[in-house]
Amino acid sequence: MVGPQRDGRPASGRLVVVDAGVHTARSAHTLGCHIVFVQRPGAPVHELVDEFSGYYSVDFTGETFEAFVLEVLGPLAPTAVVSLSEDGAPPAALANSLLGTPGIRTDVLRRLAAGPGGAEADDTAERYAYTFSEAGVHRWVALVDEGARPTLPEHIVPERRLTPDEHDAVEAALTGFLDAAGLENGPARIRLRGRDGAVRVLGATATTGTDEEAELIRRLTRFDLVRAALGRAIEVAHDDTTSPARAQEATAR
Repeated sequence: MVGPQRDGRPASGRLVVVDAGVHTARSAHTLGCHIVFVQRPGAPVHELVDEFSGYYSVDFTGETFEAFVLEVLGPLAPTAVVSLSEDGAPPAALANSLLGTPGIRTDVLRRLAAGPGGAEADDTAERYAYTFSEAGVHRWVALVDEGARPTLPEHIVPERRLTPDEHDAVEAALTGFLDAAGLENGPARIRLRGRDGAVRVLGATATTGTDEEAELIRRLTRFDLVRAALGRAIEVAHDDTTSPARAQEATAR
């Protein structure tokens, strides 16, 4: 089902969110558009859905998901399909590929996951860089050591944690990797290692991390990755007037 727009106002779009957590759902509800959640069977409903949103329970890892996208999501003419979770990113990318909606496609996800190639094993600590891209411009938001529990901005804000030379080396590696993978818009959580000025990217997922990670980053950096990613999905969709979903929606008016 799809709920009405709040206060009876026309909806500014219809956003399909795959595998949403509570934090993602709360942010989505503030966007002023119809929200349709696609969750796995058994996922909690009452924490995500309100009277203005819709909900579908489907195994998005199964073989029937492609038919669900074409037969159920397609007629809804979604403005955008997005997921901010690691498990939800592949089905969301598949939906974008099938429906022509703007967003990350499966080929970009594969390149992110594969990394730039090369040997991975060494004795340096693994870190995670969190980035956000808009129209091919990549913003490096946070740097978190694996297993760390940061409590201060100095622990994760790249400009405050690293020396200028270290910062430039990591930023160059991240930018080169994201450009090569073809990520134009949205978040990425990037695994990397580095020592003595050498930086190696190991791979990435097109996610904001867990709800807890995203909230920690928002609190310590004052940058809300979740809100930015959802808002960017809608913004890019409204700028796109050529996709099949957009054309179908216009014809139905």
